[in-house]
Amino acid sequence: MRSNSSRLLGNKTRAWVLFVVPAIVFVAVFSLYPLLNVVYLSFQKYNAASGSKITFTGFRNYINMMGSEQFLNSLKVTFIYTFIGVVSTMIFGILLALLLNRQGKMISVMRGIALMPMLICGAALTIAWMLLYNSNFGLFNIILEMLHMPPVNWLATPGITLYALAITDTWQCTPFVMILTLAGMQGISNEYYEAAAIDGANKIQIFFKITLPLLKNVLLMVLIMRIIDEVKVFEKPYLMANKGGPMNTTELITVYVYKQSFERWEYGVGATGSLIVAIMIAVLTLAIIKLSRVNTNA
Repeated sequence: MRSNSSRLLGNKTRAWVLFVVPAIVFVAVFSLYPLLNVVYLSFQKYNAASGSKITFTGFRNYINMMGSEQFLNSLKVTFIYTFIGVVSTMIFGILLALLLNRQGKMISVMRGIALMPMLICGAALTIAWMLLYNSNFGLFNIILEMLHMPPVNWLATPGITLYALAITDTWQCTPFVMILTLAGMQGISNEYYEAAAIDGANKIQIFFKITLPLLKNVLLMVLIMRIIDEVKVFEKPYLMANKGGPMNTTELITVYVYKQSFERWEYGVGATGSLIVAIMIAVLTLAIIKLSRVNTNA
């Protein structure tokens, strides 16, 4: 009996090792090592183009970066872009989910159509929107011309370009919020709605008193994922706004890190910027989770 139990335990252990160890090795090689390397480089002065040796500088990169106008500007631009993108996609995504939270063949077709922007490759979508924003033959300027309004150089005008990029991002990412919110709505029991209808609640009251509270965990997860996605956006400001132009008004932190790392070859500075943003995202995420728990307990 003991030998059978030992043999069974041994087989389970070997199966565990067989399935788990490759995953651990994969995470260690492709996630943990790059992260530790970024932390290491953030404390070094390393210019790959000059051929100079890596020299330890302590917190000098961090001190210099926090006093850099270009870095602080990229943080400000990233905050504005993230705020616009997150708020707009959350609002439109929830509204779309409400509209599509019903049964019918046409509703299924409309759900599929609504998901299409999310399925398009980011670079291809960016190029398509560049054509729409084109100052000579773009669709938006054609519409303005039909309305007898002057054309706008959407991608080269400070004060406009960032919002043009945000509109593109909203169009692309709203389906992501919509599909997760819709899944959450369909997981809510109809008993709540039936009880509310018996009590005479209208649709607005039902949404704010039943649907929204029961979607809290789903929306919290979506909010965190959207913040992370917005901070990581790269192709839109890089391609559409010519590397963060005009006049660095669309230079998100990702573009700043790219310029430092692959144009100036300052790997230490680029690693420092990446790490600072990662820390800020982690702190913001923990703050959102903590705040949601406080509100729940209250």
